Amino acid sequence: MSLRTRPWRLAVAGCGAAAFGLHLPVLTSSPDFDVTALADRDTARARAAAARFAVPRVAGKIEDLVDGVDMLVVLTGVHQDLIEAALDAQLHVFTEKPVGLDVTETRKLADRAQGAGLLLEVGAMRAHDPALHAALAAVPEPTGGWLIKADGFDEAARRRLLPPGFSPYTFVDDPPQTIPRQLADAHQVTALKILLWQGYHLLTALTLAVPGVTPAACTLDADGQSLHALLFGPAGQPFTLVISATAPGRFLEQIHFGGASDTATVDFARPYEPSTATRVTTATGEQSDFPDPFAAMWQAVSDRLAGQYPADLPTSTALAVRVEDLALGLAGLCRPGPHLRKD
Repeated sequence: MSLRTRPWRLAVAGCGAAAFGLHLPVLTSSPDFDVTALADRDTARARAAAARFAVPRVAGKIEDLVDGVDMLVVLTGVHQDLIEAALDAQLHVFTEKPVGLDVTETRKLADRAQGAGLLLEVGAMRAHDPALHAALAAVPEPTGGWLIKADGFDEAARRRLLPPGFSPYTFVDDPPQTIPRQLADAHQVTALKILLWQGYHLLTALTLAVPGVTPAACTLDADGQSLHALLFGPAGQPFTLVISATAPGRFLEQIHFGGASDTATVDFARPYEPSTATRVTTATGEQSDFPDPFAAMWQAVSDRLAGQYPADLPTSTALAVRVEDLALGLAGLCRPGPHLRKD
């Protein structure tokens, strides 16, 4: 813990599965943090979270939520209004990824926070993942590779984390988000949502592994469910990105990087399951039992609040802008795939 007379006081907006299964278990067990208030659009859900994690207060209004805290933790589906309210109150902010669908707005929020001397932290958990960094240590300069995600497991996993009677949130009931003006076609907007909602961790890994990677091609299937993309590194290194629909209960999230003298393949644990199940395979063998990347992420947040910045990582907002820029570039190139005949 940093040299302080008290922990960092946090208020949490949003009590969905990510709060129950990921953030609140870490935050309420850490000596660095004191979660003092919760809020959710479903007050009963917020009360259930407060009871489970011994949080003393449930707030009904944003003014009450942010009263007397150091940082607002935004775990809702749409983030911008809450981020702005926190900055209005001169508070630091942690927000789940992505900041939004429009990177122009993300840049404005980042500039506003920096100008006010406040932190805007973005939950790019993969940037702190020991398994990914083990792979990057084995292949520090990838000459190519692939990144794949096929997730039919997430909804069922989120449902199991919630108290009885509560269902996982979807984006359907969220207020609309600002869409980048340069995306003229509906399939491009769909592609952007897939990239930022389902592929964010893959894009994070790629931007960390290959600074300067650029989009080359992107195709969305006719059903608007699966996306295939090609990207190139600065020296023309090819990388394939696949985000695919799959049957319920099936899951694959894999990253493979090849280099001049070694390769590394990361098979990530399923959502909300222990990171010890993640495997890294290189020419020298297989590693597993990696520490929790969420705990590492929140330790980095605590360090940054205390003015200590990890030298080997970009700030989380700088990384978020790079990821959102990359997603926008891919979405802008995206073309719809053919309708396949079924006869």
